[in-house]
Amino acid sequence: MSGLSLRLTEIRSFLLPVSQFVAWPIFFLLTSAISQQPAYFLALLLVLAADVIDKSPRNRGLFRDLVAGGATTVLALFLNDLNGVVIGAIVAVAATFRVVQKLN
Repeated sequence: MSGLSLRLTEIRSFLLPVSQFVAWPIFFLLTSAISQQPAYFLALLLVLAADVIDKSPRNRGLFRDLVAGGATTVLALFLNDLNGVVIGAIVAVAATFRVVQKLN
């Protein structure tokens, strides 16, 4: 029984980050479609703030923020959304600096 729970834990630890990486671009596209981008930008910035304040040595949240900021920037470029480009780039750069800072 412990082998099964160990295997489920391994699967969960793989699926959770993948689902988070997939969720951000989908969330951006949905909020763009219904003209509620401020809600997306607020969520993106609040998650970044929580991950920057986090004192744990794990960087998973910051990598998620880096991917979310980069995906936001790319999608906003395709949709000609200047606000999305700026906020996505700010989030990506801030997450990158924090990851580098934590690695040193």
